[in-house]
Formats: sequence, C-alpha cells, structure tokens
Amino acid sequence: MINILALEDSPPLQSFLKTLLAASGYQVSVSAKGLDGFALLSEQQFDLVLLDLGLQDMDGQDWLLELRQWSQLPVLVLSARDGEVEKVTALDNGANDYLTKPFSANELLARIRVLLRTNTQTSAALSCGSISIDPHKHLVMVAQQEVKLTKKEYAILLLMLQNKDKVLTHNAILSQVWGEQYINRPEYIRVHMAQLRQKLEANPASPKHLLTEPAVGYRLVD
Repeated sequence: MINILALEDSPPLQSFLKTLLAASGYQVSVSAKGLDGFALLSEQQFDLVLLDLGLQDMDGQDWLLELRQWSQLPVLVLSARDGEVEKVTALDNGANDYLTKPFSANELLARIRVLLRTNTQTSAALSCGSISIDPHKHLVMVAQQEVKLTKKEYAILLLMLQNKDKVLTHNAILSQVWGEQYINRPEYIRVHMAQLRQKLEANPASPKHLLTEPAVGYRLVD
C-alpha cells in the first residue's frame, strides 16, 4: 500500500486528508509538527510527503531544506501562501510540486498520482561495485548487507553515485551537501569520507571505490 505522510497544522484539513486519502486506497500518517514528521520518516517507509508551509514548530521551507540533505522523497507542498516568490522558493528548495489552498479533491489526487508515477520511474537503485543505494527506500547495501549511514554520509554517497566516475571537487560536495556557506571547508568532507570508507570499503586504508583526487576532491569508481 502507498504510504503518505501529511504535515498539516489545520485540524479540519487534517481530517479531510485522512478521509480522502484513505478512501482513495492510501495509507496516511498526519502530523502538525515538522520534528514529528522527521521522527516518522526515521521509523517508517513513505512514498510521498504532503507539506504545509505553516507548521506548528517550524517553517515548511526550512523543513524541506533539511529533508533534501538526505532524502529525495517526493514532496507536494500544500499552502495558502500563493505568492510567486513563495512558490519559486519552495521549488528551489526541493519541492516537486506546489498546490495552493483551497484546492479540489480531484486535483490533489491527480497531483499525487503524477508524483508517485514519476517517482516509480526514477527510483531505480544506483550501484558501484558491491555498493548500492535505493533512493526510494533510502536503503544502502554493501555486498547484499544493509549499512546504516548518517544523513550527511548518505547525501555524500548519493551525490557520488549520481556522478560516478566523475571527479567532484571539495566545493561541489560542500555546496550540494552542506550549503554554499560551507565552501572552502574541506575538513568537513574528510571526516565523513573516512567514516564512509570504514562502512563501505573492504579495506578502508586502501579504498577501491571512494578515491581521493589530491588537492581537488573525490571520485567514485567501480
């Protein structure tokens, strides 16, 4: 069954989403708080997030930025904020789609179907040697064994798998994983790369896949 996480602070809309999604054959979890949403994501596998920008404990834009540090789970923003700048910001922050309140049940369900269909088509596992990531399930495997990574470790590995055989500079990794404000701080990467090698390489002291390009950055190879 498709599992949807709805982060919405309005009780009437929470009730509407629960009823509509359940009647449409979806399983749904609802929360009014962003931190509770992250807790649910750590405990369950979800296929889609419906995100209100006005959560009780944090702004939805900030929640979205945090999610995109470690997950590419599809996000459909549902918000009363109908300004162009707000929409563009949400999309730039990683939202897949934006639906302005009020909206019809049929339009919401259609947008959900499109995102789920697109995600199914693009969520194939990425691999390098014995290392693989299933972005849809947020699952990392090494030689058929699951490996637990931190959010930053996962984000680095996903970025490198998406750019396999390509040299990624320190600043390219920093800007994608940490943000532009961390450019020229390669020590952040070194610590996490050492941890990744411990978890992913058969011989971390002589890595086969996660290679260093001296003074430049890193490269992932088969």
